[in-house]
This record gives sequence, structure tokens and C-alpha cells, in this order.
Amino acid sequence: MGSSLSVSGESNFGDNLSVRGSIRLGGYNKIANGANSDNTYARFQDTEIDFTVAATRKLSMTQTQGSLHGVWVADTAVTASDRRLKTSIEPLQRTLAAHHRKQHGGSEQRSGGGLLRRGSAQSEEGRARSAHESPVGWLLRELRPVSFHLKKGAEAKYLKFGFIAQEVENVFPNLVHTGQDEMKAIAMQDLIAVLTLALQTLQSQMEENTVRVRNEQKDLSERMERMERILLSAFPPQQAAQAAAAV
Repeated sequence: MGSSLSVSGESNFGDNLSVRGSIRLGGYNKIANGANSDNTYARFQDTEIDFTVAATRKLSMTQTQGSLHGVWVADTAVTASDRRLKTSIEPLQRTLAAHHRKQHGGSEQRSGGGLLRRGSAQSEEGRARSAHESPVGWLLRELRPVSFHLKKGAEAKYLKFGFIAQEVENVFPNLVHTGQDEMKAIAMQDLIAVLTLALQTLQSQMEENTVRVRNEQKDLSERMERMERILLSAFPPQQAAQAAAAV
């Protein structure tokens, strides 16, 4: 077919199909190939496209969304997160505080707000502190979670949470991919690995701090007991008890 083909009704294509122009498919159409055409085929309808492999539905698409069925494997999974795709961008903490205030009343909690506002625009004081802190602490402080709406598409009506690709790129360039259209996307699997390492490091630090506090409490308790024994041996019982109570 060298020009165009218009099909209004049901059409079945078996074996090979070569098209040099365009095909317009209307109504219900099923395209299959080979001996297993009853089990493996693509079905086209006015508002939906379905792909079935070995009698198992694998992919379906409508005007507003697409769905993957079964197990899929991707070499690289990236999520479009370019600033140009988003609107109403706010620090996530501010959004959650406003939601809490709406649900429970009270004033907005702003503690830690500076953490979310710094981002890549770090002050001289912050850069000086970064030179002495751990890489994990620096990374967590620099990442800025935000809330936003997409400018268009079926998901535009929903409030979404995530990151801005341009900001993540300033902190950790390897986590951001730039497409041929110059739109930026975040490699979420890589970001999850980095955040998991950060949480593991913080958990280890918390455990070390817990052990240190327990040891300090034990040492303080032993010192108090020694002081009481010294007081009891140096003063009459009544005076020693008064001195111990004063301590």
C-alpha cells in the first residue's frame, strides 16, 4: 500500500503487512501475525488500544491513560520532572502544614523551613558547614521535596509530590537524564538507592548515639554511687543523708 488505507469495520491482518503511507483505522480492528494469531494480537478501537501476547493482556491505552499488565522489565526507568512541566510549586513541608492546619486548626509549623528553602541557593555559612559534614547529611539537606500540579494531562487535577529535576541536577547530576527535547527526568531507582543509603547512615548514627547516651548515664550513676559511699563514710549517718539529698 503506497498511499492511504481507510478501514471502517473489522479488519484482520495476517502474515506480513508493509505500509509506505498511512493507515487510518476506525471502529474495531484486530491485527495479528503468525500461527498464534488468536493468542497474540493488537486490538484497536475508537477509544482504546490493547496488546495481547500468548492470550495474556500486556498493555492497554485510552485517551486519558495507559496501563501495563503483568511483569515488565526496563533497563532504565526515569520520571519526567522538569520544572517547565509543573505549576504551583511549593515546599512539601509548607503544603503538609497547610493541610494539617485545615484539618486540625492552629498555626502553621515552620520549624525546619529553612532546610527546604535552601536548595541550590546555599549561603556562605551553609557552604562552610558543608565542608565539615558528612556527604549523606549534605545530600539530605540539599534535596528539596515539593508539591506541585502538572500543567496539562489527565493528572493535572491531582496534587502531586516529588522533586524538581533542575534542582536535583545541581545537587547530584548523575540522577538526572536530559532527553532530546531538552526535558529533564529523574532516575527514580537511582534516587531510591541514594536515599536508602542516607537512611541507613542516619540509622547507624542514631544507634551509636543511643549507645553513647546509655554509657554516659551508666557512668553518671556509678559516680553518684561513689559520692554517696564517700559521704556515708565521712559523716555521721544523719549528716551524710542530708548531704546526699542536697547533691
